[in-house]
Amino acid sequence: LFIEGVVESYHDYDSLEYSGIILITITMTLAGMDAALVAGFIAALSTYAVQSITYQHPIKGAMCAATLRSSAWNRSGEAQKILLDKKKGRERILVIQCQGHIFFGNSTILKESVLELLVEKRRSGDDPIVVILDFTHVLAIDSSSAMTIEKLKDSIIKSFGVEVVIFVCGHEDGFRCHYDLSLKVNGGAANKREGSSKRLLDPIDIGEEDPIMFETCKEPIHPNTSRAQARASVTARALDVSNSHSGYKNAVMADIPNSHVCETLDDALIFAEDVLVAVQDAMILQNDVDDRFRSNILEGSGMAVKCSKTQQSSLEEISRAFLTSLCTGADANEIDKIYRLLEPEMYYYNDIVWAQGEESKSLKLIVDGSLLSLLEDEDGARESCYPGSIVGELGLLNGTRRLTTLKVVSDKAVLYSLSQEQWELLACEDPKVARFIDVIAIRYLSHRIQHVSNHNLFGKRSLPV
Repeated sequence: LFIEGVVESYHDYDSLEYSGIILITITMTLAGMDAALVAGFIAALSTYAVQSITYQHPIKGAMCAATLRSSAWNRSGEAQKILLDKKKGRERILVIQCQGHIFFGNSTILKESVLELLVEKRRSGDDPIVVILDFTHVLAIDSSSAMTIEKLKDSIIKSFGVEVVIFVCGHEDGFRCHYDLSLKVNGGAANKREGSSKRLLDPIDIGEEDPIMFETCKEPIHPNTSRAQARASVTARALDVSNSHSGYKNAVMADIPNSHVCETLDDALIFAEDVLVAVQDAMILQNDVDDRFRSNILEGSGMAVKCSKTQQSSLEEISRAFLTSLCTGADANEIDKIYRLLEPEMYYYNDIVWAQGEESKSLKLIVDGSLLSLLEDEDGARESCYPGSIVGELGLLNGTRRLTTLKVVSDKAVLYSLSQEQWELLACEDPKVARFIDVIAIRYLSHRIQHVSNHNLFGKRSLPV
């Protein structure tokens, strides 16, 4: 009993809780069980009083994610349509932000408050599909509270039919507690839903060659891929639906884990968005992921600077498809006019496309490969850039110098560049077509304003008016 209660529990409790265990142990040894019960009551009451005086309400606030945007900038039109839908999209994501110290005295308040929020959502007919519990602003969690949070996950899923509960730990090392909460609440093969009404694919329908998976990527896209890129691709790169089961392509994915742990709220929102898309149509998510994390089509080609005719044709097809997706409402002739103004450029691993502070002379469409945007004077400030994205549009349109350094992090990268001279010519000769570039810049700016990293979710902020 001593080994279990005192020795093995040493790393499971904070100093205040553990001191209560020591007090109970000493009292039990010297004065017997009855005195130990009294000592336990006094220790628990004292701990509760100290923590209640010191700590604030565990929930800072709650909101739906309708006005929040993740770092998945360039989703397909079909995926965007789902995410903007009031019945199927981001409004079905509930974000609950926690704060302060979570201890045994207020963990019950946390659990009851979360369940009350879900009851209110059910009464209003706005049942969430995904619940995000954000612990970024939590300073510490004691072990007993961690166990309560683990039980809260089960209550949310079983009582309210939530498809996925996502936990944001806010730190690389997981939750700030001795209890291994990250392992306990993280989904996986052992945490698949049971009896879910959304499970439209039975195991008998899925062959060994038709894996339908939805899990965190454990390996980066490429050995040179940065950690930021690996985080941004936090979801469905493993998703694969075989052509042999075309009748099930529009079915909801069978293996979405019912819980997941993310390091940041941005990661959690990407995961939640992918869940919403997958619930409506798994193939839309597959296509969306293919575009965002396209493998390098020039990989292993052994080429120098020039591409083969087949590769050039493939690049042209891809770039035209990206332009069509970016330039909403443009017809084939307008897309062709923009495409003919672009010049293909080849870059290799670690090449610097431009350096921070340089004069802005072009914008670039990323057709193949992966890039990383770095803020030189802020350690760790970076953003991954994937195929289908346009970079450098602000500098070209506004005349500002490059605000970040842009470097290549894949073996090869193909960019299609619109020079300042060609842009000015287009603006003079065909303002209607040039307007599409303006709209892309406005849309990107709007997305950044609404990006979750720019939001103090429940405090003062700049609102997108």
